Amino acid sequence: MSAVGKKLHHYVPRFYLRAWAEREKIYCLQNGQIQPRNIKNVCAENYFYRLQELSPEDVDLLRKAIINDSPAGPKAYHERLVRAFAAPYLAKKELAESGVARPEAMADIDRMIIELNENFHTNIEDQFRPYLAAMISGSLDFLEDPKKAAEFYQGLAIQYARTNHIKQMRLTMEPEQFKFFLRIANPLAHIVATNVGSSLYAYRERNSIMLLDNGTNVSFITADQPVINIAAGPKETTPPEKFELYYPLSPTKAMLLLGPSSDFSPGDSAVSETFVHLYNLHMAARSYRQVFSTSPRVLESVRYELPAYMSCFQST
Repeated sequence: MSAVGKKLHHYVPRFYLRAWAEREKIYCLQNGQIQPRNIKNVCAENYFYRLQELSPEDVDLLRKAIINDSPAGPKAYHERLVRAFAAPYLAKKELAESGVARPEAMADIDRMIIELNENFHTNIEDQFRPYLAAMISGSLDFLEDPKKAAEFYQGLAIQYARTNHIKQMRLTMEPEQFKFFLRIANPLAHIVATNVGSSLYAYRERNSIMLLDNGTNVSFITADQPVINIAAGPKETTPPEKFELYYPLSPTKAMLLLGPSSDFSPGDSAVSETFVHLYNLHMAARSYRQVFSTSPRVLESVRYELPAYMSCFQST
């Protein structure tokens, strides 16, 4: 293993993208261009999960802004998480001040700074993977087991939070504010996801999950923000009033998490071509940077229709 740790960090698991890939290649729409890409090189940034040094003021802000208002159950977990993410920098500082810092020990700490959060996300993804496979096969039986249901909602929430919050903050903050935000982005993503996942689990009897079957000639697309809130417009930056999720599982399968008397229920699990077109636009409009399909033809249609779709929404 490299002394500096793994450089390229993925924020959407490759096992998920393989449903749209052939021989590890997937068609990608990015910056208006459609190209085949290897899935190891998409949904990835160098050091995306690298921990930033948290100042006492940063920790205080996390407490005041979100931890103190979190549900009672996760609060202790949030505190442990923040301490864990701050620990490598504290250890590095103490070791440097000791006067006996060995290069090997400093390298181990640097590797932890780079890899700790990525490994944390990988563990959550691996935990979620069987539930993704079950849904693709048409089963939601795992939701009958409380432990599995809790793991499922947590995994769903972390995939929603980890790029979405960065995208939203980039739209609303000045450059200097955004630099500050990036320092706390790693723990914030987990705190938000834990709160969202806990809420989804707590209200699981009120909400409903629906698996959709796409037998049309147009495949579902996906993106680097694969779990989206369809109850909020793509330009909205204020907290949404409703939270209803759409999650494409494969070119022919998707999931909806709907609230009571939802306006988004298709009525039938076998969806129409019109539905697929619309939800492909939902997905593309809320992407982080990249949109994916099994073929360039579907992406060409999305690229053509997306400006008209976006014009229907006002920034809030």
